[in-house]
Amino acid sequence: MKRHEHSNIKTHRIKNMKKISLLITVALFLNTFIMAQDNILALDECIRIGIKNNLSIKKQSEEIRKISYEHSASRAKLLPVIKGFGNFTNNVDIGSSVTDGSRMGAMLGVDMPYMTTQGLRYNTSIGVQLSMPLYNQTLYTSISIAQKMKELTHYSYEKAKDDLILEICKIYYLAQTTIEQIRLTNENINRLKTLADITQAFFDNGMAMDVDIKRVNINIENLIVQRDNAIAMYDQQLNLLKYILNLPFESNLSLVHVSVNEMSAPELTGVSKDLNEFKILYSQKDITKKQIKVINQGYIPSLSLVGQLSYTNYTDHIDNYFHSNISNRLNKWYNSLYWGVSLNIPIFDGFSKQLNRKKANSDYFKVETQIEDTEKKMQIDYDNKIKDWLNNYRNYTKQKDNYLLAEDVYKVTADRYKEGIVSMTELLQDEMRLTDAQNNFINAHYNCRIIKLQLLKLTGKLDKLSNK
Repeated sequence: MKRHEHSNIKTHRIKNMKKISLLITVALFLNTFIMAQDNILALDECIRIGIKNNLSIKKQSEEIRKISYEHSASRAKLLPVIKGFGNFTNNVDIGSSVTDGSRMGAMLGVDMPYMTTQGLRYNTSIGVQLSMPLYNQTLYTSISIAQKMKELTHYSYEKAKDDLILEICKIYYLAQTTIEQIRLTNENINRLKTLADITQAFFDNGMAMDVDIKRVNINIENLIVQRDNAIAMYDQQLNLLKYILNLPFESNLSLVHVSVNEMSAPELTGVSKDLNEFKILYSQKDITKKQIKVINQGYIPSLSLVGQLSYTNYTDHIDNYFHSNISNRLNKWYNSLYWGVSLNIPIFDGFSKQLNRKKANSDYFKVETQIEDTEKKMQIDYDNKIKDWLNNYRNYTKQKDNYLLAEDVYKVTADRYKEGIVSMTELLQDEMRLTDAQNNFINAHYNCRIIKLQLLKLTGKLDKLSNK
């Protein structure tokens, strides 16, 4: 009898300690959950914040700005270029020039078939030069290529936004699933806690064994560990979401509750031709076509306007730059002015243009092949995603039925256990089946949402997620 009382006291102590531990864990979770209620973010809000704050998107925005500058720089090549110049030359070894001297010899009456002249040691020149293209077909096409590059960068930015939306949605859905898992686990703990009280009462009346209490307590401990792991996982998912949204890690936020009992079918409108993946490839195709055009236009002559105004000074002594002397007639500046047009006619470049054209044709064929491959791949992916949706939705409905059935079976078994008809082993087995059915149902719901998200991406309707 004393041993029985000692066992009861020990069991009560263990039970009270577990209750206190359970209450502390629940209190901490509820406190964290209540604090997070200060900033409840819906999915569309997360998407808008992510597009605004995400660091990768900001880098893509800078790429758009950079390519805009490059486009402006290519257009600026049509404007005139004016530059100044200045030269100073010290001819240490003064060069000589030989010219015809017969005329000078005839005037002097001497035989002088040539004469030699020698330059001065120092000369200085300053001036300005002007150049402006009048006709250059290659330059015009290059400006068109720069415009296409600007479009390509914009499509890359839009694709990066789509990828970011997908990533945000996946984490958001996963965190919502984890919240639901925590809620159901708390319900399971409370249900087992009630069962533990009933079993303890049975034990006190000699209607149950000590091992039955231990079995219930073991299941409670397992569920507490499972819930604690889910809470830790939920915190990690929130931290990952904060990182993607570029929010401070110390900020408190929570997510909108989702009903796992609801699942709508997606709109199956086929693969959209306006996907950014296609736009990028089409832009690359246009750019490659224009590059081939630029190479071919390299055979066309170009015409430019040129001009120059300069002043040149010659002297034999460097001191003449600093001291003016009436007898020093060399210390003066001689001006020169000219303008005209320059014609550039390409004749032979060592087959460089032919080789570049072959490379560009190869790139064009590669882009065309990639477009065809992407179209087929997208269509196959779309068909497979439809099949995945049908299979996952069928699994979702079956798991939902199994979950409801497992609840009914557990309730019946629990009532029969209270009446002493079934054993604790049967009841715990039904409880484990109920827990498994819950997890399968939640996972099926999550899988359906992910497939719907991927179908939205393929049909070009991701913007609906941020325009709610």
